[in-house]
Amino acid sequence: MKIKIINNEFFKNAILKGNTALLDNFQPSVIERKVGDDVFFEIQKNSDHHSINEKITKIVLSHIPINSSACGFVQGKSYFDFLKPHIHGYYFLRLDIKKFFHSIAFNEIQSLLKDCFSSDKEKSKYSPLDIAIMAVTHKVTETFLDEDLKGKDILPIGFSSSPVISNILFRRIDILIQKYCEDKKIIYSRYADDLLFSSSESKFLQGEQFEKEISIYISSLSLTLKSSKRKSCENTISLNGYVIQNTKKQSIEKQKTFSFLKIHKEDPVGTIRLSDKKIKIIKKLVSYLRKNKSATFIMENLFNLNFIKFKKEFADDKVFYRKFSQDQLQNKLKGYRSYLLSLIIFNNRNGCVDKNCLKKANEIIKELERKIL
Repeated sequence: MKIKIINNEFFKNAILKGNTALLDNFQPSVIERKVGDDVFFEIQKNSDHHSINEKITKIVLSHIPINSSACGFVQGKSYFDFLKPHIHGYYFLRLDIKKFFHSIAFNEIQSLLKDCFSSDKEKSKYSPLDIAIMAVTHKVTETFLDEDLKGKDILPIGFSSSPVISNILFRRIDILIQKYCEDKKIIYSRYADDLLFSSSESKFLQGEQFEKEISIYISSLSLTLKSSKRKSCENTISLNGYVIQNTKKQSIEKQKTFSFLKIHKEDPVGTIRLSDKKIKIIKKLVSYLRKNKSATFIMENLFNLNFIKFKKEFADDKVFYRKFSQDQLQNKLKGYRSYLLSLIIFNNRNGCVDKNCLKKANEIIKELERKIL
């Protein structure tokens, strides 16, 4: 994969927007967060760092090729695209990569950026390459609460550039896995750190040898599999609230040349649907709407809105609280409507969503629309 280096003048004009002083005084502006087991790194809004990161992502990184199997953080693709290739599968395997972004080797990121940006400093403190590295990676402070990340240079969760970079770097692994799977008549797709495999005729993908091969491929990026997230299924697999369901039917074929009945398995064709758990809260919401429950009641009982916590941040004003509840409920109604419409639109293009699921989605949309202002 050959990438063209952008010259210094283009970098100054397009990335720095003429602010060449940044070649001498650029400083990263990162907020480090740890909530429970989750870590997150945020570039401060309205900072030079934020602007540079956004422009590097949109002007440079987003134009670098990725593999067709990548579905996460890809323009024009969604989680449905990740699932769709597997509707013909009967045997399923989901593998998950451990600490995906933060485990990608720093030297891999550097190598990618060296192919994109000039290292010529032109008498300045920093070269375009130096600034690009500082803008898309982060050196974790020694005081950070996560012991595994202290002092490390990482591809941070939270930077808009990180998902794009991960897809670019994983391209060669995607190609290797894709080729290996094609030889075994296995379907493969990836959504960020989720790897999904399926086959209509072979359980090989659920065996130890297959998983070992995948581990070897991803190890070239210093990545490992998270065994606790492994999921091996037949007929049906549920992932993040979505279900791929298939039934391998048996049929009887009568052949005049034989004096016995030959049983064979037809090629399966399955569907995608939402799990009951995924739409449980939406069903409860619709139930409350039918009973004409107030916005405050719904927000408190379904979405954990609490007046005591609310007044600590805002004010002891019940009228404002009710107005806030109404606004938040409207946001929920519009969000759920858009979510269900995306399922219907995807089915209109691909015809692979379960009919009962579509019928229910249409019914819920009508209920939501009656209450949307």
